[in-house]
Amino acid sequence: MKKLILAAAPIAMLAACSGGGDADADGDGEVSADEAAEVAEDVNVRPGMWETTFEITELDIPNAPPEMQSMLGAMRQQMGQGMSDTSCLTQEEADNMQESMFNDDDDCTVSDFNMSGGNMRVVATCQEGDGPAMTMTMDGTYTETTNDMTVTAEGEIPDLGPMRFSGNMTRRHVSDDCGAEG
Repeated sequence: MKKLILAAAPIAMLAACSGGGDADADGDGEVSADEAAEVAEDVNVRPGMWETTFEITELDIPNAPPEMQSMLGAMRQQMGQGMSDTSCLTQEEADNMQESMFNDDDDCTVSDFNMSGGNMRVVATCQEGDGPAMTMTMDGTYTETTNDMTVTAEGEIPDLGPMRFSGNMTRRHVSDDCGAEG
């Protein structure tokens, strides 16, 4: 689940790069690197230090066994407490966001990438190795220095059935200087 949450950050950053519109130009249901590059021609994401905060608002695995339900209960008690991290975005990374998001080693396929008027919607299905495929939907707003979105992930866990989690992710540019991280 943590990898899926982390996958949301570059998608959000790419969203901030977008000039607007629906990226699936050929209508095949998948947004390719070339299609994303067309949408993200006018890069407006600001390089520097960024802070990402993610707060889980829902976590549900209804068929989980009792020992897992106990662990989920402990996690649910922490809902409302955001997890934060900072990362450096270099000028080169800012200039090439679509390349870093849509690479051959990526475990995610983007099926909806729509940006306009500061609003965004991104839908991606991610699968790491033999693990279960999870579909992540992000709806929110963006500027060159902020992203604010609701993230929902749903999928089937082998032997457990459906799983769903939701949360709020906020990214904000905190400094032009990355300091020791840059």
